[in-house]
Amino acid sequence: MKIPKLILYFFLIFLFWGCNDPAISPYSAVSFVKKTSMPGSGRASAVAFVLNNKAYVALGRTAVRSGQLNDCWQYDPLLDSWTQKASFPGVARVKASAAVVDGKAYVGLGFNIEVGVYNSDACLKDFWMYDPVTDSWERKADFPINSTDGCGCFVADNTIFVTSGMDGAGFGADTWKYIPLTGQPGSWVKLNPFGGLIRAAGIACATNEHCYFGTGYRTYNVNDWWEYFPLTDSWKQRKSMPDNGRENAVSLSINNRVFVSSGRHFGGNLTGGGVKSDMLEYDIIRDVWYERGSIPVSGRENAIAFSLNGKGYIGFGENDSEILNDFYSFEP
Repeated sequence: MKIPKLILYFFLIFLFWGCNDPAISPYSAVSFVKKTSMPGSGRASAVAFVLNNKAYVALGRTAVRSGQLNDCWQYDPLLDSWTQKASFPGVARVKASAAVVDGKAYVGLGFNIEVGVYNSDACLKDFWMYDPVTDSWERKADFPINSTDGCGCFVADNTIFVTSGMDGAGFGADTWKYIPLTGQPGSWVKLNPFGGLIRAAGIACATNEHCYFGTGYRTYNVNDWWEYFPLTDSWKQRKSMPDNGRENAVSLSINNRVFVSSGRHFGGNLTGGGVKSDMLEYDIIRDVWYERGSIPVSGRENAIAFSLNGKGYIGFGENDSEILNDFYSFEP
């Protein structure tokens, strides 16, 4: 019997979406514990990094298109308290990149909202090293190109990798690596481009053995998920996320497990989409996704997240009406 084309079409659509459903999770739902918020009224589009069992949050903004910050705060998880540290010396910015190698943090790139959108001059290429022992910053080699807005950034084998940002006019897939050298500015080396479509505002995450990058925005949101192999400088697509795509999300690794949360789905000029509060886990062995729960109170985008002593931390960011200042921990 010949199947009508319309029925076949809807069957294929159902099959496509069904195959992308989250797997049944072997874990219970994540339980969030509220922690002390950092001083101020909240911030979005900041960076976070961890050094010597302390976390740091820097840069960002206090309003939708204004209030850029260059301050830096240290979070002590034992005391659940915040201490202000030396401010970032460069221009205040949003959507910067941050990475940690050998006890030092490397922070830079990003976007200067005071210059204006769709302007390559707003894309910042400076790159700085922060030393927590001396509480001081040192400038390193500038990033070679202008695709610095909303990059993905991760670390493997004491090497920093940056991929797929926006240059003010268009999206990119360029991938570069930076090897920190003590007492030297270092240099950037161009690698093979990211294996997927060009984009910005994706997320990157690395465990001890695996590096991942995906999702993001390219006039519409994408939900693909890729693994990068530093030894061969190659990419391989993995199981796509069980949604219709997101941008401005966060990712973190806890004990070699990968988590993705928050962000915004934006389907194009005909829909504003909405902010997300979900917590997803990617199972590296099974190549599947689990739903693990939701952040309390509010969906958000442009939040921060980090892992410390076997716990995950997530907070701040913004929703459709305000900049947020809540902050939570969870155990996987």
